[in-house]
Amino acid sequence: MDQLILDVLIDIRIAVLTPMIILFTQLTGPTLMFIYSLVWGVWQKNVIAPLAVGLANLASHFLKKLLERPRPDIAFHLVEETNFSLPSGHAVGVAACAVAIGYFANKWWKIMLWVLALLVGLSRLYVGVHWPSDVLVGWAIGAVIPVIVITSWSYLRRR
Repeated sequence: MDQLILDVLIDIRIAVLTPMIILFTQLTGPTLMFIYSLVWGVWQKNVIAPLAVGLANLASHFLKKLLERPRPDIAFHLVEETNFSLPSGHAVGVAACAVAIGYFANKWWKIMLWVLALLVGLSRLYVGVHWPSDVLVGWAIGAVIPVIVITSWSYLRRR
């Protein structure tokens, strides 16, 4: 199923959009998502969001090394990637931002953050460097870790 979905997305690439999608995927990497959450955290005087995004990114890094899933065929790649495929670090980072920042944000910000998460995941498929299941697992990890961080933080503050 992964290959079928990836083939469809690669077949519908639109040449005029490709440079914009490549730039978008470069601007939404896991390190930049951490920096964005850190900027937001400083602005909002909130340590939870960058902590959650940072921990999610660390988990992604270790899982890639542990699982060692190969990326799709390099012939499909529009960007260079040198590490393993599962989970998608981009999907982890953006989902972690969506949950961690979204927890403190209003409804419209939550919607925009999740639309961003959807677009980031699709961009990773478009540039051919991830399997769809990598993105789904990344979104799941990125969503769960901030929930654990926020829940733990709330519990510790009540004690």
